[in-house]
Amino acid sequence: MRLARAGVRNSALRIVLAALPVVALASGCTSSGNTASGAGAAITVAVVPGIDNAPLRVAVQEGLFRQHGLDVTVRDYSSLKDELSALTSGQAMIAAGDYTGFFYAQATGQASLRLIADGHDAASDSMAILTLPNSGITTPQQLSGEPGGVATQPASVAPYSATIPYDIQTLAAEEVLQNDGVSPSSVSWTQMPVKDMIGALRSGRVKAILATEPYVLQAEEQLGAVEVVDASSGVTSGIPLSGYFSLGSYANSHSSAVRAFQQALDQAQSDSAQRGLVQAVLPQLTGMSQGDAAQVTLGTYPESLNVGQVQRVATLMYDSAMIRNPISVSALTAG
Repeated sequence: MRLARAGVRNSALRIVLAALPVVALASGCTSSGNTASGAGAAITVAVVPGIDNAPLRVAVQEGLFRQHGLDVTVRDYSSLKDELSALTSGQAMIAAGDYTGFFYAQATGQASLRLIADGHDAASDSMAILTLPNSGITTPQQLSGEPGGVATQPASVAPYSATIPYDIQTLAAEEVLQNDGVSPSSVSWTQMPVKDMIGALRSGRVKAILATEPYVLQAEEQLGAVEVVDASSGVTSGIPLSGYFSLGSYANSHSSAVRAFQQALDQAQSDSAQRGLVQAVLPQLTGMSQGDAAQVTLGTYPESLNVGQVQRVATLMYDSAMIRNPISVSALTAG
């Protein structure tokens, strides 16, 4: 059971989002009941295996891509940086992962991208700063100035900075901390592989960890870890975490295949509202046990792309100085 922080944050978003409707990508989601044909197109999708791309595995296993005329191969990579390299070199046609990494690559001219589909949105307690129950840290303010600080995953695409976030987890956590009156620069961030975080917390090497699932659940089970900050709350509540991207040139020249991919993935994301389908593929994606797969906190898998929601990520990146030029998400979906 989650030990969420008491109290409700009442701070407003830095930007006021209009009630934008859910929009279909300009590359062309067809109306319900119509099936786009990929005409036998072969698509390699690059992923870092995780909870966020579980519906992709469901779509492959359930034959949804084949039903839309596609031959889809999912290829695993160890980092988003490697995914981007595969995408730009032509080894992959579509890549899935952290929105901030792809937006950073777009903003810095590393790639000219097209946003194909939304992947995974955060749920409460799915990203959290955790500490040991006897650490003496019970409020976000007490994280300031702590030796060892908070363990985070290593920077992959955006360069590491003591004051500027570099991935979706640090972006969300720093926004929530700032909202609680804690300057992110007062928190010491210690980068380490995610698999080492629980051991570092146990040994006292760090005072806290910024974790996502399944590591949130594992830290709670193994150490009795308690949540100090829910990084998906207030300004970051329900924030989109990951999406599917292609090069703009590929999307333009293979519009039918992209449309077929979107329709099959949308169906898989809709089907993934049935937890059992996702739960069945989680062990092979994350290495977690079937028991943990039944307990882990899942975010949501949107059935279609809401540009206004995803724009929240790009706007927060610009506001936090993660990128120097603003990004229009609607422009990344336009043909």
